[in-house]
Amino acid sequence: MVSEFAVAAIASFLSEFRQLGKRPDEPFVMINLLKFKEQASGQDFEGLSGEQAYRLYLRGMTRAQSEIGSRLIWAGRIQQQFIGNSEPTFEIVALLEYASPATFRQFARKPGDAGKARTAGLRGQWLLASTTVEENKAVEASTGTDPMTSQPPGNTGLSASELSRLQQGGANDTVFIVELLGFSDGSGERYQAYQQALSAAIAAVGGHRLWVGRIDSQVIGSASPSFDQLLVTRYPHRTAYLAALSDPAVTAQWHSRREGLALHWAYTATETQLGGFIPTESTH
Repeated sequence: MVSEFAVAAIASFLSEFRQLGKRPDEPFVMINLLKFKEQASGQDFEGLSGEQAYRLYLRGMTRAQSEIGSRLIWAGRIQQQFIGNSEPTFEIVALLEYASPATFRQFARKPGDAGKARTAGLRGQWLLASTTVEENKAVEASTGTDPMTSQPPGNTGLSASELSRLQQGGANDTVFIVELLGFSDGSGERYQAYQQALSAAIAAVGGHRLWVGRIDSQVIGSASPSFDQLLVTRYPHRTAYLAALSDPAVTAQWHSRREGLALHWAYTATETQLGGFIPTESTH
């Protein structure tokens, strides 16, 4: 017997699936947030981890996606959530651009080989339909001082526990900060002054916004309250991120952050490959 929860989940997916048909006939991005089972389920996948089983599914999915002209913008492996407390605790985030809503519906009806491997490997998934606001794959040389050799960052606005979680990882390694934002006003207007100040500070420390997207709907999974935006920012190291947060122009706009955000989750991540996809340079 199918549970009431499963029936509700299927009904929600079908409703969102139909809503995609109302999108403009143009490229859009599906944000994939994935959580794997420790051990894959099913006799066909005995001895495999959940991620190993899911990557069997990816092999067929990659072929199907290439046939419809999809593009992987970026994929990352989550290291640590340091702001907020999400459930499930995601392990992979991937930004996959579809050529149009019609191509997504085509893929959803025939998602490639090894469909059982997806079910065997996944414990949880959020699938968020979104519109690209900003994409910048190029890394420009920094003209500012290296924060690793300058004065230690001042007040970053992070709590002691958030700082501790952030610093779990290689101090000198490139780090990606993945953020999910829920705006208090829905539009982000109250948050805009802080975001503009932070964008300038990011460039000054040698970082750059890799991708910013407006979340339009949640196709799989549920979040309450809902999120409005996802950002992926590349920093040369964690100290650069802290230096950006403690920039005087940024701290002067803390009131904009407090008043503008209703919900904020942030993760550290490293770049990874997703199946046979290799992130491509932006064509925009």
